[in-house]
Amino acid sequence: MNLKRILLLLLFFGMVSLQAQQDLTGTITDESGQPLPGVNVLVKGTTTGTVADFDGNYSINAATGGVLEFSYLGFITKSVQVGNATTINVVLQEDVSQLDEVVVIGYGTSTKKDLVSSVASIKSDVLENQPVARVDQALQGRATGVEVTSNNGTPGTGATIRIRGNSSINGNNDPLYVIDGFIAGTGFNLNTINVNDIASIEILKDATALSIYGTRGASGVILITTKNGKGMAPGKPVIAVNHYYSLQETANRINILGGQDFIDYKNESYQFVPGPDGFGLTDTSLPFVLDPENTTTTDWLDVVEQPGAISNTDVSITGNSENANYFISGNYFNQKGLLRGSGLERVNFRTNLDIRVTDRFKAGIRANMTHYKIENNKVNYGNIVSSVLPIRPIYLEDGSFSFENPISAGLERNPEADIQHRVDHDLVTQLITNAYIDYEIAKNLSFKSTFGAQLNYLKQNNYLPGILPERVTGGYGRINTRFTKSILNENTLNYNLDLDDHSLKILGGFTWQKDNNESTSAEADNFPNDVVSFNNLALGDSETATVGSGYGQRTLTSFLGRVNYGYKSKYLLTLVGRYDGSSVFETGNKYAFFPSIGAAWNVDEEDFIADSDVINRFKIRGSYGIVGEQGVAAYNSIATYANTATVFNGSLVNGVLVGQVPSSGLTWETTKQLDVGLELGFFNNRISFEADYYKKTTDDLLLAVALSGQVGANSTTQLQNLGSVENRGFEFGLNTINVQNDNFTWESNLSISSNKSEILELDDQEYISLQSTGNQGGNSARLIVGEALPTFVGARYLGTYKTADEIIADGREGRSFIGGPRYEDVNGDSNINDEDFQVLGSPVPDFYGGFRNTFTYKNLSLDVFFHGSYGAEIWNVRTQTAYYGRGEQNVDPIVLQRWIAGVNETSDIPRAGPSNSLFNVNSDLNIEDGSYLRLKTMTLNYDIPMEAKGLGNVFSAMNVYVTGTNLLLFSDFTLGDPEVNNFTDGSGLGSVSQGFASGQYPYAKTITLGVKVEF
Repeated sequence: MNLKRILLLLLFFGMVSLQAQQDLTGTITDESGQPLPGVNVLVKGTTTGTVADFDGNYSINAATGGVLEFSYLGFITKSVQVGNATTINVVLQEDVSQLDEVVVIGYGTSTKKDLVSSVASIKSDVLENQPVARVDQALQGRATGVEVTSNNGTPGTGATIRIRGNSSINGNNDPLYVIDGFIAGTGFNLNTINVNDIASIEILKDATALSIYGTRGASGVILITTKNGKGMAPGKPVIAVNHYYSLQETANRINILGGQDFIDYKNESYQFVPGPDGFGLTDTSLPFVLDPENTTTTDWLDVVEQPGAISNTDVSITGNSENANYFISGNYFNQKGLLRGSGLERVNFRTNLDIRVTDRFKAGIRANMTHYKIENNKVNYGNIVSSVLPIRPIYLEDGSFSFENPISAGLERNPEADIQHRVDHDLVTQLITNAYIDYEIAKNLSFKSTFGAQLNYLKQNNYLPGILPERVTGGYGRINTRFTKSILNENTLNYNLDLDDHSLKILGGFTWQKDNNESTSAEADNFPNDVVSFNNLALGDSETATVGSGYGQRTLTSFLGRVNYGYKSKYLLTLVGRYDGSSVFETGNKYAFFPSIGAAWNVDEEDFIADSDVINRFKIRGSYGIVGEQGVAAYNSIATYANTATVFNGSLVNGVLVGQVPSSGLTWETTKQLDVGLELGFFNNRISFEADYYKKTTDDLLLAVALSGQVGANSTTQLQNLGSVENRGFEFGLNTINVQNDNFTWESNLSISSNKSEILELDDQEYISLQSTGNQGGNSARLIVGEALPTFVGARYLGTYKTADEIIADGREGRSFIGGPRYEDVNGDSNINDEDFQVLGSPVPDFYGGFRNTFTYKNLSLDVFFHGSYGAEIWNVRTQTAYYGRGEQNVDPIVLQRWIAGVNETSDIPRAGPSNSLFNVNSDLNIEDGSYLRLKTMTLNYDIPMEAKGLGNVFSAMNVYVTGTNLLLFSDFTLGDPEVNNFTDGSGLGSVSQGFASGQYPYAKTITLGVKVEF
């Protein structure tokens, strides 16, 4: 009987419990009434959970008497007991000052409040809705101290990133990339990281943040953390789809002379071609006069340009359970370039998985695989705007391509022929995987071991068919391949202790990384036909065919440690050290120690300010330390051999000679850096401000020193530690919430940075010359002690000669003429040469930054972002070509403002003149102001309410957006876009060679329409 009663009672309470389960709905907002998307809603004590949609709405099933937990980053977690009501609306309070935001640092994380380092953090919402192929292109202007310059608009081409200036001359000034804890090795390409996979990007800038990476931290470190399911409410996985389509057009088209203007200018120029009387200004020696009536006019830019387009689709699945979380994504990106024949097609797959095996043991893996194809430019844009004449037709009367220059009578490239017949593309496959185990040895003590690998395969295919003028012996084919492999193993111990007012965190570890690279090349010419192109090089001429291969290996072994101590959350101290050993240096110099120390004072925790209604954040911090740079090729410290050949007894005999003289005594470049920072927050962080001053000095710079020919080596230079350079600057960041009410919010973000570089020492060298490409601009960029890195030099341009008396006064009679260029003769010898050169400026800007405004009205938001740079100088190679008067080239339209006798005799633009040294003088006539302000992006986003037309039955969230990129540019620069950077030169110093413009691949003005949905 008692058993029956018990069973009946259990059944009764079970039925009551079952009946008490109910569907609950509600809206989650902040204190101003704004909906909070992505809030985690969890039935406490169970695995039942959900996530609020874009409008802050949620729906969940819970029992009466249960407790719902609402949690969201930056807000205080709130618990609500379930009663009889089926609607529970929740208001979350902002976590005052948000100083507990987690920031990723090297080998760990830190709350923002406990951080003593200078670290810039960019979250995923800033990166989204930007139609770019690469991460670096989305970073511009977003963080202080980080200068991002888009070199050109070529699909897949990366930007140049400089963190607090150039720290090396011969070494690498690019930052170190760390992806989910894996230190990117040789061959890593940012093309392989899908922007939509990124959860956050941290940029490490000061010594305490960088010295944990030792020899690789001198140029800054960029930490990329990809998404996972951690923090997501357990339950049904979220499927997200993001698709956008972009239309592109040339943003700032370069102007070129049309056929008639070109003919007029050249006819005038040829009046001054040197004749029988030497320099004589006669018209008796003209080779010919162009006939305006019988000359074809071709706009070659119209021939090669096309509207661009981008199609991008992202699909991801995110999930979380009690013991595992995951993020799986796929991406397809396809870009048609602004120049015909150029483009990028990419496929990307990612899997992130974390598993809790036991309460003390965790494991996980990050894997990313990418394959892409770049169709390289078949035509050189700069060549089109200068060397391809507008009086050349595309086709001859018989329908064949026109290759002959009508002035020089030489054969030249035809852009249309190149587009139709030239083959030039790159195929790249990259895999990055990093697995870890994490074991809690004891309370507060844990061990973590990671093992990762990066595999890169590059294949470059190139073929020039016999129809092209470069090929006088039939077609030419070439295949280059490169395989790089990087293996990384890292093992760390972490000890964390919180005891009353004291906190202590200790990190110790051992790491090992090995990079290998292998390359092969093969080329052949004189193909019998162009049918198989590069696919069968054996069809080429075996006597002229060549093959080559290469191999390199380097290893880095390191011990690292970090100690963080805090007292009452007021006083913070950080000690960091790393001991690196590199295989690239000889015995005795292989190892170096890189220490740093940092401290911070959270003034807002002091009693005299803790209760302030105005100041809620006040931190003073400082750091000092040493980081390094290897800057040495794998075998620079040892002697190598090179192939050679000589004639012996009438026959060609192969042999070897010393290829490279060993650079004995080489050691690390070392950078000592001081940083002082201030962080302020007012009115519950409605106004927040951050400022930094830094000074870093790099010693033992690696410079290539010329060797005597008597050494008998194939190499003409040898690396030595000789120089020193200094960078110093200020960084300012300001964030404000200008308006915040029930329906409308307006937030602003401003960043301004300034970096001044100075070369302190170049051994006993007066300067090092950086050679630009082409015939103009050579020897105009130098590395000079006491000046910026780099610096432009040349003669001061004084205008044109207006009278013969001015020519006589300068001692230039017989060597110049009225309307010709006039330069400052510094030494008074009446000759204009290197001895008259002066410092003219630097391509490094005085300051740069970004300004972002975000406006939100109910479900509608508008994001407007400007980026600007001020004070940089740009060397316009094309204007120098114009004044140089080379007859076989087109010239800049600035010549339309030239001095013309009886027409425009007050002009300071030189008259049309001969192709001689008088016009080919490096001077500030060729320098332009590179300052600009650009409307970088503008995004209008609408979150569609799910109750509209029953969308909530299918989707959990949906929004549509339209983004404009590069919509406006304010600049006085005349040659397209002022954002120019590195050029390829013969000095081996390309990492500091910048600021030359000759007509780069155009930048795109882009309109993007996109939609995002979640299921």
